[in-house]
Amino acid sequence: MRRLVWLLALLLLAGCQSVTNGRQWEETGSPVAFRLGTQIYTVADVNAEIKRAIGDGVANALAAGQTREQIEQIVVENDLRRQIFEQMIQNELLLYYARQHGIGVDPEALDEAVFSQLAVDASPAETLDLRSVLAREQIVFEVIARNTRADMARIRQILVSDEATAQTILSELQAGADFATLAATHSRDSATAANGGEWGWVTRGDTVAQLEEAIFSLPLNTPQIVQSDFGFFVVEVLERESQRPFESFEQLRIRRNAGQFYQETFVPWYEELRRQVEQSGELQIAAGFDPDVLPIPFPETP
Repeated sequence: MRRLVWLLALLLLAGCQSVTNGRQWEETGSPVAFRLGTQIYTVADVNAEIKRAIGDGVANALAAGQTREQIEQIVVENDLRRQIFEQMIQNELLLYYARQHGIGVDPEALDEAVFSQLAVDASPAETLDLRSVLAREQIVFEVIARNTRADMARIRQILVSDEATAQTILSELQAGADFATLAATHSRDSATAANGGEWGWVTRGDTVAQLEEAIFSLPLNTPQIVQSDFGFFVVEVLERESQRPFESFEQLRIRRNAGQFYQETFVPWYEELRRQVEQSGELQIAAGFDPDVLPIPFPETP
């Protein structure tokens, strides 16, 4: 049977876009699924989250000829309902953490994101809904970035074609020449040359092996020549920091080893946070609640 891999993709893409806001701890018409602080989340909330995450995918699968039984088998085999529930808890817990630590939105970045995604004919209510979703997403991403870490070095570089030119530049630097001026004049790397050779913070996996080895071993503030497949680098390591947190989610997202950094540092941090809030009673999952028995969001038939 053809696997509906895109169902899993939908789940992953939906990860940080929950629109469930919770409500104050009080009686509701739906059984409680979990409580976090003073906010409660009902079975109806979890059902809505499952529908939002994979509802369109299920409908598309039916339209493509898949049977309900085939779709149900894939949902069960991949434990999608439980994964969605766990992702929902993670998002809400990261938002809870953000409130406790004063982490908020960047208004300018939020406005830019809203206007870039807003339909021309969007109503005021739709605009507010989109703003709420994107604000929550921005905060979740910020918490993830602040708690994902990697060994980093801040460098500047000048890339040239031959060793003789590199040696001349190194000699000028040792004689007191300005690095930024030489980078702007000589470097073949236009992206960093325009910034005085500054590359910013570099992690393992960001560059070629020869340069990476040098970046994480050279003495600080001492320009050196490094040969690579792309030419000769005159590189200076300005700072080096072990397990430095990422400054933004974008800074994390573009890294080649982003997934590794996330798994090695954020996941253990989150697991400890989850353990602490469960132990303190701040997070309580309702006794007997099982997301795997919730309905798969098949389209309603007329």
